[in-house]
Amino acid sequence: MIRAILFLCLLGTAPALADRDAAIAAYEQGAWELAAYEAQRLGTADGYALAAGALLARLMVEDVGDDRQALAERAVDLAEYALRLDEDNLEARLRLAGALGFRGRYMSGWRAYLTRLPQRGRRLLEEVVARQPDNAWALGMLGAWHLEVARRGGSRGLSALDASIETGMGFYSQAIALDPHNPAPRYFLALALAALDEPAYEGRIQELVDTARALPSRDAFEAAILAELDEFAARLPDRRAASAWADTRLQR
Repeated sequence: MIRAILFLCLLGTAPALADRDAAIAAYEQGAWELAAYEAQRLGTADGYALAAGALLARLMVEDVGDDRQALAERAVDLAEYALRLDEDNLEARLRLAGALGFRGRYMSGWRAYLTRLPQRGRRLLEEVVARQPDNAWALGMLGAWHLEVARRGGSRGLSALDASIETGMGFYSQAIALDPHNPAPRYFLALALAALDEPAYEGRIQELVDTARALPSRDAFEAAILAELDEFAARLPDRRAASAWADTRLQR
């Protein structure tokens, strides 16, 4: 009887495992929409968080044009649903913070502040880091949060949200140390610093770009990051051109 029950349980879990494998395979190949579809089929908090992550990956490496706001809203909905299924799910918190960041990117800084989007995103990321201090993605996203405040809000934004460029760089440095083979944190830190258009950061930007470009890609996401790094590197000799390109890229 016990063996029969175990067999039935295995029959029930096999399709779910297959869906997760299909979602991960699609993600690694850069088929973000397919990855999101397969992940949603799991019907679990982890599955919806993974689906949100796939849409965020698409937003991060594809220029989706006029569809970007709708895509961000889908990611928000998926991550929030994951949290409704499991309020303690850290991956869902991480993906919701990322999705809220994109939602805020597509509205004025003042409106985002009044609707408390940046405050909520920061709180979610800090909750993840408090429980997983070695989570490189969460640390990198916290770094991005601080530097995005600097880019969009300047000194007034930094003061209003108790953010700082140095803190953002520190979080990024932790993320790089924890995941040294990932070009993404180096690239996005370089972009963020370039967008600030400060001569003092030129050496650091060049170092980040050079070390990131030397890394091999492990999936489609990293391959897309490395392709963008080549475009960015070509503009570095002209600081103003690099800054303008980075600023435009971070508004996408």
